[in-house]
Amino acid sequence: MTQGPPQSLTDRLLHGLGRALMARRSVRLQVALALTAIAVSTALRFALDRALPPGFPFLTFFPAVMLTLVFASLRAGLAVGVACGLIAWYFFIEPLNSVAITSGAVLALGFYTLIIATDVIFITAAGRALEQRAAAERRASGLAHARSLMFSELQHRISNNLSTVAALLRLQSQQVSDETARQALVASQTRIRSISLLQRRLHSPDMQTLDAADYLREVLHDVVQVAGAGDVALEVQADSLPLPHDTAVPLGLIASELVMNAIEHGAPAQGPSRIAVALAVAPAARDGRVAAVLTITDGGPGLPEGFDLEATDSLGLIVARQFATALNGALSLARGTTGGTVARLDFLIDPLSPMTGPPTSI
Repeated sequence: MTQGPPQSLTDRLLHGLGRALMARRSVRLQVALALTAIAVSTALRFALDRALPPGFPFLTFFPAVMLTLVFASLRAGLAVGVACGLIAWYFFIEPLNSVAITSGAVLALGFYTLIIATDVIFITAAGRALEQRAAAERRASGLAHARSLMFSELQHRISNNLSTVAALLRLQSQQVSDETARQALVASQTRIRSISLLQRRLHSPDMQTLDAADYLREVLHDVVQVAGAGDVALEVQADSLPLPHDTAVPLGLIASELVMNAIEHGAPAQGPSRIAVALAVAPAARDGRVAAVLTITDGGPGLPEGFDLEATDSLGLIVARQFATALNGALSLARGTTGGTVARLDFLIDPLSPMTGPPTSI
């Protein structure tokens, strides 16, 4: 799965602010924060009294109220607002050291009350909005988890059903005396088991793309195990390429069929059987799509004389050709330069993300 983009400084600050607004604090801590805010803002206002021009009685008290609203509670913020307003009225509004009700005092206190009320409304609304968003995210997370479980269960059930069918074919093949029919049943069993394992690989509904190298390695090693070809040396090399599901499924089936064909017909007369799988990406795209080439090479005796892929009666190759058509690709088989057979699939896919990094060898 692709990781999301890194959070910006603004996103991190907003996230921290949201956590502070939604936090629940004890009454003791709220009182401590409120008293600290009153004491610090008052001391700072006295310290700046001579440096400030007239007309700024509430300068240090506004931040105190806002910080208390954010980091303590609404009640603590209101208490700090009232206390700071009274302190400013008594010490910093003419006439000093009194709470005389003058027109200037009423006007100043009116503006102070309006600003504090605005802060209270804004911060309270922001806190409630963040709480609603957090609740919605929890619900969405729960629904996504439930969907993932249901999807995984569905995939496993499909895979188990396919495995059951494969087991029935295996049992049936043991009861068949005709060798041709028995081989057909065994081949069908192998294909169904390969599809079952492929189904298990596509286990997550959130996994929109798969890494080509990892995907081919896992699927084709499963194919080798299903075919009972423990002596086959399989090598997979693939460029960095994200595969969407609608490309990964037919590509996996084509590669599986070609590898099974190589296991069946591409074994050398002497020595271990080697199968090389390569997925290469063309440096330039065509029609806005990425051109890719899948090659599967074996070390066997090679194609028979007069072989025609279009006329072959091999079920595996017929299946591979049909899925190649589904990929809008072209499948071909040819003799290798040093012997053996080279199966080549040319196809196009839509680029979903930048392809970076060197080829991955497995």
